[in-house]
Amino acid sequence: MLLPVALKRDNRLPALKYWREFEQSQYWPRQKHLDYQWERLRTLLSYSYENCSYYKDIFDERGLNPESFKGFDDLSRLPILTRDIIFDQGERLISGSIPAEDIMKFPTGGTTGQQAVMYRDQNSFNEKLAMEWRHEGWMGRKPCDKTAYFWPAHIDFVEHESFKARIKNRYILRQLVLNAGTFREDIARGFYDDLLRFNPRYLKVFPASLYIFAEYIESNSLPPLRLRGIMSSGEPLYDFQRTKFESLFGCPVYDMYGSRETGNTASECSAHEGMHLAEETGYVEFLADGKQVEYGQEGEIIITDLTNYAMPLIRYRINDYGIPMGKTCSCGRTLPLMSTVVGRLQDDIWSPDGTRHSGNVLGFHLTVGEEGIVIGQTQFVQKSLTDFHVRITDRPEPTPEMFEYLTRRMKDILGDGINVTFEVVDNIPREKSGKIRYVKCEIDPPLDAKSGR
Repeated sequence: MLLPVALKRDNRLPALKYWREFEQSQYWPRQKHLDYQWERLRTLLSYSYENCSYYKDIFDERGLNPESFKGFDDLSRLPILTRDIIFDQGERLISGSIPAEDIMKFPTGGTTGQQAVMYRDQNSFNEKLAMEWRHEGWMGRKPCDKTAYFWPAHIDFVEHESFKARIKNRYILRQLVLNAGTFREDIARGFYDDLLRFNPRYLKVFPASLYIFAEYIESNSLPPLRLRGIMSSGEPLYDFQRTKFESLFGCPVYDMYGSRETGNTASECSAHEGMHLAEETGYVEFLADGKQVEYGQEGEIIITDLTNYAMPLIRYRINDYGIPMGKTCSCGRTLPLMSTVVGRLQDDIWSPDGTRHSGNVLGFHLTVGEEGIVIGQTQFVQKSLTDFHVRITDRPEPTPEMFEYLTRRMKDILGDGINVTFEVVDNIPREKSGKIRYVKCEIDPPLDAKSGR
């Protein structure tokens, strides 16, 4: 009863309407999905051409106009949108027709080694929230069911909640956010006590962080929480993690793939036969050498956000890899499937005192600078317990202030006893697999590590 009141105060009441619509559309006939998606894509292309100077120039340079696109395959006539382009083009990607008060700024997550500032209109936020609710509903959760977030993303974590925000989050939205990027015995015990008091029914987690916590519970013989469902997001979910979570917490685990830039892109249902693509809000390509891959083959994920008119993201490179699946799900939903294996590789890292940190900590905390400091794409490599090597691209040009900032922030996180060296490169080197590992640990875990082992 109170949810609509809270949503209205935040200008998010339309999310309820979109949620009800998405609950229906997941069972549409296949052709209706394709027609709906094409109509949204065609509308976005026309709008971007007319209202964003970047896209106007791209279309004109290639001899294109909105009527040039007759089907999904024609989208390949436009270039891939990268974060470098977003850095370079800036304001030219922002719509000139949406009132400033309806455009909201938000940072990307930083897990790719590069954080950028982007913009989204209010209606897009509402649609993305509705899609989030639909995906959570596949594990049984309804809006306002008690949920705890095991989250290393500090940009989602409010250090000092106001009284009103605490009331809304705890007693209306009924959610608890645990800042789970760093692991120590005292932090883990505090998380455990907070979770017992809050008594959530669901968890939304970065799996690497929850896995460390699960090991802590087992090694200390603590009674585990009894949950109804766990949703994994933010990084690849591996079989060994899923097995441990389901065994320890006595509930199914659901994998969800999404990003801060484009929202929930795909999620598992209770059949666990793959992740359903959210076709109503996004168009996904899986590319190798610039061409769509066959079903069952791995391709780079390229996403066109069908909801964001403040800063249209057309053919956006998300820096992940996935596998489209050429089958339908036994659940009865007509949405296409992609594999639950999504590639973005990051290692855990260690402080000199043996404290273990999720690799996401560096991406979330370091790839956005202080006022006036702009940071290019980065790769953090741990060479020893005390030695870290940072590769950073030369766009934008690194400055002494940026190097000082990164060194200072790394020491804030990992301790003063570390040494940091820098290397400026044209591009971050790829692994033999062709992928980029943005946080690499080249040492074995310390024998006395504070990991609960």
